[in-house]
Amino acid sequence: MISILKIPMNPIANLKDELKKMTPLSIALGHDNEVFVLLREEQIPLIGGSFPATITEKSYRYQVVHLKDGQKKVLDLPEETWNYHYIQPIDDGHILLVCARSYYHDAQNIEENARVYDENGCFIRSFCLGDGIEHVFVTKNQEIWTGYFDEGVFGNYGWKDPVGSSGLVGWDASGGKMDSLEEDTEYYIFECLALNDVPNEGIWFFFSLESMIGVRKEGLTKYYSTEDMSFKAFAVKGETIIAYRGRWEQHAFFELQREGNEYKTVRKLELMKPNGKPLEPQLVNNRENKLLFLDGNELYMYELKSCV
Repeated sequence: MISILKIPMNPIANLKDELKKMTPLSIALGHDNEVFVLLREEQIPLIGGSFPATITEKSYRYQVVHLKDGQKKVLDLPEETWNYHYIQPIDDGHILLVCARSYYHDAQNIEENARVYDENGCFIRSFCLGDGIEHVFVTKNQEIWTGYFDEGVFGNYGWKDPVGSSGLVGWDASGGKMDSLEEDTEYYIFECLALNDVPNEGIWFFFSLESMIGVRKEGLTKYYSTEDMSFKAFAVKGETIIAYRGRWEQHAFFELQREGNEYKTVRKLELMKPNGKPLEPQLVNNRENKLLFLDGNELYMYELKSCV
């Protein structure tokens, strides 16, 4: 039986005022400990009660909360018709908002579900990142990486030849396709559940069926097994990973150590809030050796040091 390490945590920010009328959709860590939170005022109805809309007839209000150096700035986007799911920092001071879905109507009409705004809410550019997006990650050198869930891999919303068929795609900052796993036939990426980036090491991704971690750099991929683990966010430092498994209301953190081509679970972590209760995030994000969580009104950040 593995040991359990309890780690006290303190919130880095409180969003009580912002969440009085808004619902959190996505959180993101920037490159210099910046934090971004995407909020929406109303819930967008599902199509037929099952499928998310892409573009809506009714306009919806979004807000982006930007936290940096103890300062909070709120950007208001009052009349948006895109159904946004993800936020990432991009360019120099811009934000990338992405809808997880995109319709392929025909070759001349493909929905551009990625949209870039400046810090004043002015629209800059748009492009298509494909349908069925599970994760979006913008690296420090401004590469965009998208991981896809099953509908993005097999095709839906009109996509007979889906962009995300390989499970992972890399783009430049303007949406030009740079890389994918289409020619990498060692594993079939049915569902990409987590993404991270370690400078000079490449893009890291976790996929579900084989419970494997892949590290993609310069068109080549190294793979590591994880003892049938499953997780949706992870921090990396050296040969250590802190993984967060948050499916089916199971909030669990694990430390993994690499031994050869395998990451082995060495202990479980319990991140404890000031009230003595364990952290139960509703939203998570990661960048390099850090994990970001939203629990209720509070934001928490965990940093993986050399020794946990």
